[in-house]
Amino acid sequence: MSSTSGNLSDAFRRVVSVPASQIDLLSASLLIAAGEYPDMDYIAERGRVALLAERVREKLPRRHGLYDAIHATNEVLFNDLGLRGDKKRYYDPRNRYIPDVLDRGLGNPITLSVLYMEVGRRAGYRFHGIGLPGHFIIRAGEGSEALYVDPYDAGGLLSRRECINLVQKAVGRPGRKSVPMSIEEAAPFMRPTGKRGILRRTLSNLKQIYLDKDDYHRALQVAEGIRTVEPGSWHNLADLARIQTELGRFNAAAETLSTYLKRAPTGHDLESAKAALSELRNRVVSERSSGPEADAAGAGGSVGESPRNQ
Repeated sequence: MSSTSGNLSDAFRRVVSVPASQIDLLSASLLIAAGEYPDMDYIAERGRVALLAERVREKLPRRHGLYDAIHATNEVLFNDLGLRGDKKRYYDPRNRYIPDVLDRGLGNPITLSVLYMEVGRRAGYRFHGIGLPGHFIIRAGEGSEALYVDPYDAGGLLSRRECINLVQKAVGRPGRKSVPMSIEEAAPFMRPTGKRGILRRTLSNLKQIYLDKDDYHRALQVAEGIRTVEPGSWHNLADLARIQTELGRFNAAAETLSTYLKRAPTGHDLESAKAALSELRNRVVSERSSGPEADAAGAGGSVGESPRNQ
């Protein structure tokens, strides 16, 4: 995804352009980080995760079950390594990049959960990510035997009712605030999140951070990453067109906005988008008629290299 290294973008595309079940979540997550850190040692970062999984296996007793796997994973990640949720600087972009999380020991719910899942998978256990509204947790096991783990809270266990309460707190229940949400009502929010959904959510969080900072160059590469993961996301297309416009890439913005209009649901505010598209096309025509110098200026240049945060 790096704006300065096409092979990184190509690598990310190759990793995610397969059926969802075949996506290597760790590889995709590391390539997201490579978009910020083009010189990152990809193989070494994978090796760090593999070593953590080996340490988990070493802690497992000969006869072990799900509780043992959770306990061993918690021991390695939160006791030995000292990982924890960053509650002071939650929106620090470094909390979204796995190498930074391992270096600093701080992360956000989704990145800590990805690490938890990938370490657990390599240790022989399959954990599922659950994208609750406003939070992200892990489910271990199936059905009534399922256990819920909160990596952002150092691997604390949650009951199903506590998960439902988190959902209710996030989505609200107009006129029925005092009535507990039922299991059936909460069920749609507690289904496992697929790998594409996890990557989209990771990237969407990053995109919003960079948009809030008016860092349109970084926001652009993240939005392009979302388009690679979920080409049909019309929400992202709207943001991408805005970012391209801010960077003076009017022709690209017009193409993106045209695609957005084809995919946005009926009833959405499409009139303003049509007006914006008309204005963009007029600007493209105006720049072309002004000559090659104006075209070069309007192109907005290439995205600059992203320095590593200190």
